Amino acid sequence: MRLPILAIALFLCAPGATRAQDACPTPWRLEEVLRIGSPESADLIRRIYDLAIGPDSALYVGQVMVPAATVFSLDGRVLRQVGRAGQGPGDIQLAAFGVGWMGDTLWIADQHRIQLFTTNERVPDEVIEFALPMPEEGTRLTPGRMLADGTVLAGRRSITDWRVWVSAPSLALRRISRSGEILDTIARVEWSSDPVEYEDGPGRTWLAPHPLNDFPPVGLNENLTALTPDGSTVVQVARVREGSVPPTFDILAMSIGGDTLMQRTVEYEPREVTPAMERRLADGFAAAIVGDHISPSLRRPMSETMRERQRRAVRSAFRVPEYHPPVRQVVAGTDRTIWLLRELREDQVDVWEIYTSDGTLEGTVEIDQGRTSAVPWLPRLGIAIASRDEIWGTTLDELEVPYIHRYRVDRTCASPGMRSTGPRPREVWPGENLLIPRSRQAVIQGTIRDLLRTTGPVGRTDPGRVRWSPLVLRLGI
Repeated sequence: MRLPILAIALFLCAPGATRAQDACPTPWRLEEVLRIGSPESADLIRRIYDLAIGPDSALYVGQVMVPAATVFSLDGRVLRQVGRAGQGPGDIQLAAFGVGWMGDTLWIADQHRIQLFTTNERVPDEVIEFALPMPEEGTRLTPGRMLADGTVLAGRRSITDWRVWVSAPSLALRRISRSGEILDTIARVEWSSDPVEYEDGPGRTWLAPHPLNDFPPVGLNENLTALTPDGSTVVQVARVREGSVPPTFDILAMSIGGDTLMQRTVEYEPREVTPAMERRLADGFAAAIVGDHISPSLRRPMSETMRERQRRAVRSAFRVPEYHPPVRQVVAGTDRTIWLLRELREDQVDVWEIYTSDGTLEGTVEIDQGRTSAVPWLPRLGIAIASRDEIWGTTLDELEVPYIHRYRVDRTCASPGMRSTGPRPREVWPGENLLIPRSRQAVIQGTIRDLLRTTGPVGRTDPGRVRWSPLVLRLGI
């Protein structure tokens, strides 16, 4: 009779047991409270790579081709820049591809290194640099992002064999020591880029990732994979089962040590790729390949006749699957929520689903304005930092001027009978330790005591501490 005791304890202790499990049927509303950027401003001049909020309540921003991290106050004022162009300690090579904090230490990732700054923003305490060839993946691994335990998540900023990389069925997400030793593989990233092979010139072909499998515009540059801002947990969408009945995909949360903290299977209804959507994607893909969306000075020299010939060749080679991938992007929230950008829609509205740390759908957000690129398949808002209370994201205007937006999330549910979502306790992943509040210990102890009178002893039990796992709940036994 052990199972009933554990089941009742699970119900009493579960973070979701005291709140409504049904998602609000109406989308949460966003209210813009801050916008940084303007055509006249020199503070934001290129597309945003990454955003982070530091312990000093300042916003740290990495931009394309800007060899520094720009620091803003949370009301949008420029405070300073960290870094400068160069190759030495304290210099930033090319751009700040990633920015973040590990305790009181600022880290900035450039093209080949991560630098750690604690007391002096001009002189790093440590420079982490390595280059590990991965010929089976067509890449060279360099320092990507800092993890919570002080190790490094490998980045793939150097592609050594394009065809191998773009054709790989999956790529390993590796944890690496600061000295460049591979420690373990946290997860496998299901790449499945479904590359488009097109004629790139007389007798020459080339491969490009399919637009329905493109990378997110900001943050961790991995397919359907995100890292929590504190560097402690990896969140993924994996194992899409389009052919199962019903079709499903999995949401996974993993510790940086590789342990599964949560796994939830989500059913979905496949959305067909219509002929109109296929034409829209083909035209956008062809325009991107020939460089219609970039400055003429950056395009490959080519006559307009040749450019139109290549557009036709790309359109001719372009194919789409029968159905859209169910998820386009993943964002790991600061409050352990999981944000999933769902399928590309005909009405061009981005629908984000928000899940709790145990994989329960809690709400949705719809975004019908803005853009992060001229291509039609990237999201309207590049969400970099998210929680139930606020969102920080990026856009580009028609002149390619970048903006940073801060939105307040209004979670009031407009449907009759649904209550407003109020303040919530700190969530934990189901695989983490959870201390039971003292106010509930007496209830649990009394329930177990009553059960033991009728079922007999099941062993020594300490209801004051509970360990969660995806399969078993142990009450100190």
